[in-house]
Amino acid sequence: MLFDLHNDLLTACLPEDMPKTLADYSADGLTDAVFAVWTTELSPSDRSLSRFVPPRTDIRLRLGIEDIGSVYPGTESGLRELLFRIMPAYVSLTWNGENIFAGGCGRETPLTDKGERAIELIADCGAALDLAHLSDTAFAGALAKAKSCGCRVLCSHTASRALCDRLRCATDGMAESIAEAGGMIGVMAVPNFLCPGLRYGENCGREKYAEHIAHFCAVVGSEHVAIGTDFFGSAYYPRGMERYSDFGYLAEDLAAAGLTEKDIENIFYKTAADFFAAGSDK
Repeated sequence: MLFDLHNDLLTACLPEDMPKTLADYSADGLTDAVFAVWTTELSPSDRSLSRFVPPRTDIRLRLGIEDIGSVYPGTESGLRELLFRIMPAYVSLTWNGENIFAGGCGRETPLTDKGERAIELIADCGAALDLAHLSDTAFAGALAKAKSCGCRVLCSHTASRALCDRLRCATDGMAESIAEAGGMIGVMAVPNFLCPGLRYGENCGREKYAEHIAHFCAVVGSEHVAIGTDFFGSAYYPRGMERYSDFGYLAEDLAAAGLTEKDIENIFYKTAADFFAAGSDK
């Protein structure tokens, strides 16, 4: 069983290629996924998100919205209608940069009043708040607001800032605060966020991905750690970590690092499955 919290296939894969890609995913062992709709560069005609529906497949799929600010309809009622029509598994406020809701990575604009109201609406529709891509300042404000209004939280795709000092990566303190709120951290397989000193286009091996996963497990426990590959969100991935079929080898790496069979089950599936099952009960 394998659950990926963040895959950008819907906005990056050509429609004619999607059936084969999904068939490959299923054959490679993917059983559950959140397909995130990355809105930042959508054309105006696509901003209603109407064309983004889960494709037919034997994989259990959910939709996520990445950067709700880029498709904000301009009114609170319009945002409510959008959220209740899509019924996403999770919603992030920003991508990189800033918008009317908050500052994204590297922009220390705090959570705005409109951002606070957006989190309330995200909670109302039963979705979780995705803290990925927020600046450190906005992260703190968004987490506090989510806790105050009963909105579940996660970070769908990140890596450890303790191992790779990039602003897109989560500090140990951030990971702990997400876990304390009952949330989870999805670890992404993007090389320049896994290995210090790498520039975009330079690569590393699968072992670096395993190191970040093991680090978060040491910080918050495997029951708060999941997979968030960011497949289709990057041009390349660590050597030996390019396909879902590579997760069997990753399991061996994690076992060699001292993680138990139960830990690996949590990371690969149970953490994410339990999180969304608990949300569906509310």
